[in-house]
Amino acid sequence: MSNVTLATDDFPWLTEPWPQEDLEAVAAPWPVRWLFPPKPGDPDRVVYPFAGPGGLEVGIRDVLGHNLDIVGIELNKDAAATAVAAGFQRIVADVRTLDPYHPALRWTKGLLVTAPCQCWTPAGKRAGLDPRNQQIFLDMLTCAWEATIGVWEEDQCAEDCTSDCPDCPYGWSGPIYGLDKVRAMAKDLTDERIGLLAEVVIWGLALSAVGEDFCWVAMEQSSALPEVIIDGIRDEFRCADWLSVDFQVLDAVEYGLASRRKRTFMLASRHRYLDAARTLPVSEIPETSAAQALQWPEGIRVNTRGVRKTAGGNCWSADKPATAITSKIRGWYWEHDKDRKFSLDEAALLVGFRPGYPWTGSRSSCTQQIGDVVAPPMGAVVIGSLLSQPWEERLRQYLAEIYSHIPARPEHALAA
Repeated sequence: MSNVTLATDDFPWLTEPWPQEDLEAVAAPWPVRWLFPPKPGDPDRVVYPFAGPGGLEVGIRDVLGHNLDIVGIELNKDAAATAVAAGFQRIVADVRTLDPYHPALRWTKGLLVTAPCQCWTPAGKRAGLDPRNQQIFLDMLTCAWEATIGVWEEDQCAEDCTSDCPDCPYGWSGPIYGLDKVRAMAKDLTDERIGLLAEVVIWGLALSAVGEDFCWVAMEQSSALPEVIIDGIRDEFRCADWLSVDFQVLDAVEYGLASRRKRTFMLASRHRYLDAARTLPVSEIPETSAAQALQWPEGIRVNTRGVRKTAGGNCWSADKPATAITSKIRGWYWEHDKDRKFSLDEAALLVGFRPGYPWTGSRSSCTQQIGDVVAPPMGAVVIGSLLSQPWEERLRQYLAEIYSHIPARPEHALAA
């Protein structure tokens, strides 16, 4: 086993090279390379809690064509296996057990957060709309501030103390208790998944305290996210001197996706102002019907088997964009042919994946992943807008490839 020398400025207790296995122990669960400063030309490092099967990363890599060193955290083993099979990095763990102050995270540039959103929707009985739950959540955000930034101190050590006395505390104290206390508050919620959303503030503020390299956050959530929750999250970042914290509700169908997928996105930048209009296309992107995307004949109607009450009853017309895709698509079928159900490739195509994406697990597990995933086109729009990367032409090309069945470009071989 080879030895590696770490810079003594980074680890002053080091007096000799460390064996690889020791470096892995120090870095765990993060990559060993993250213990070292990035080299010129290295992609920016990004932490991604609740990373899922890789939709956002497909948007960044395959649609946007942008290279980021993303390490995702995902508790669901099937979703993590799907992402790894697609070429992405995953740590299988509960986000709440990990420490944002880990030494391997000192050069983190960005944070992606796509926490579960069922608690804000009918699927989760809208527990997130309960005023009591909302107050507990807001209290969690306050405690997250105190566990990362601290409390303001402005005291004199003596009556005759001068204003520039080095012994007088003046400024933010730093953490006054651990993150475990913040996370433990979720036990008082009627649905603990509400508390998972607090991780965007926990990780965002903690990584801000680690260093100036950390400079952007992107979050995806339910379009039903209450304004009081949005305001609470925005306020924490603004109090931490972030210049831009923008929330937008975007529907993927307006960006050419063959299904409706309305979500709330947060785009936050620490050191520069963002133009909210960057998420808008210069010219309208044509609407894509489900039939066009799937190469079905005209006139097909899809029965949702009574699971969803869409505007027209239990059926929707494939001559229009599909209704919002959920895990229940595993039981949907053609109205005139109950045996004609959706394949995984068809379900995934409606949310913006190329055929052949390596979904892993049972059919129920795979459709759950498809129902929950961030649509790749929206990943390109949001991250492109946040990082000033041109996204519109690349998105149009990607849509043409997957919906007009043009052969994939070579760089998309992993996702094809």
